[in-house]
Amino acid sequence: MRNLPRIVCFLLAMNLTGCHEVSHPHVDTLYVNGGTEEAEKLEAIPKLYAHYVNSQKDKEAYEVISNGNGRFILNYTPKLELLTLCADPGSGWLNQFKNVKEVTLQKLALGGYSFDSLGKIASDPIGYDSLLIVNEPFINVKTNGSPSL
Repeated sequence: MRNLPRIVCFLLAMNLTGCHEVSHPHVDTLYVNGGTEEAEKLEAIPKLYAHYVNSQKDKEAYEVISNGNGRFILNYTPKLELLTLCADPGSGWLNQFKNVKEVTLQKLALGGYSFDSLGKIASDPIGYDSLLIVNEPFINVKTNGSPSL
């Protein structure tokens, strides 16, 4: 019984450290907020593309995270050629596309695709061109966001 306060303090400390958001040094994150949900989602792909192109390309992953009204994570992992989406942080990853190269990101940015467009392509790939291919099985990617709690 004498150790009970120590055990409680230890468990409380572990719980508090578990709530701390992990920042991965190998992920280059651009946080956006302040716009409407529609505006943030419309600009997600162009911002991700510009963020990646203007980077030193020395990170494992590049992403745009909406901390505002859009509430999404758009993650690009160049070495694995993966584009991964989370439409509602805390609810898990939504979709993942494979064989995504820099030129693919450029086509998406210049083609006016929005974050929501990517979800539609994943749900109906036959109705769209073969620009994006859904990746299965899903590969977990590093992120500075919280796709799952």
